[in-house]
Amino acid sequence: MIALGRQGLKTASGLDRDIAVVVGGVLSVPETESRNLIGISLTPDPVLLFALLKKLLPGAKKVTVIYDPQHNEWLLKLAREAAKAQGLELVAHEARDLASAARLYEAAFATADSRFDAVWLPQDSTTVDEDTILPLILKESWNRGVPVFSSSFLHVKKGALFALYPNNVGLGHDLANFALGVLAGEPRKRGMSPLREVLTAVNLRTASHIGLNIGYQQQRSFDFVFPEP
Repeated sequence: MIALGRQGLKTASGLDRDIAVVVGGVLSVPETESRNLIGISLTPDPVLLFALLKKLLPGAKKVTVIYDPQHNEWLLKLAREAAKAQGLELVAHEARDLASAARLYEAAFATADSRFDAVWLPQDSTTVDEDTILPLILKESWNRGVPVFSSSFLHVKKGALFALYPNNVGLGHDLANFALGVLAGEPRKRGMSPLREVLTAVNLRTASHIGLNIGYQQQRSFDFVFPEP
């Protein structure tokens, strides 16, 4: 069975244990549950995010991320390896509520060097709250010239430099291949994998503001450009 979204996962959990389940359409699954599942998260692979960061900003040296370990500890394990592979220092701070997240962002921007530092916004309802935290982040980013990149498409429209977001057709193919592999008895690692079938979005106004010139040819490599031509 391929289970999509929280409701699909909930339904699948009540089925016969002998039925193999492939999960999609969710950001994360608690580790206790994911051990018996195979799936693909809607969260973009940090490998792809950091590679695009270095492509756009080769001088980047440090990435700061503030996250709730209850939601994203699994992702940070991957991110640490991904940052290392790109020659980036990953500075990760845990925050379990909005107030502590706000304080950590303020401290991070206050000490950031716009020539070398960037801030990554994961999909995390605790630390990237759309109503209170995100406006604070984008204001600090604009005022200090520190690039912010995201795992959410909507953040690019609001002012993040770039984001990766799901390529739904490609994701569907990957889920089907996972299911076919299970049926064929192929050994697969249990748990959730990050999203690798992604599309890219960039904000040219933000790029120009931080002194980054993205030429026409490079613009064509993105799937969405904001402001739209």
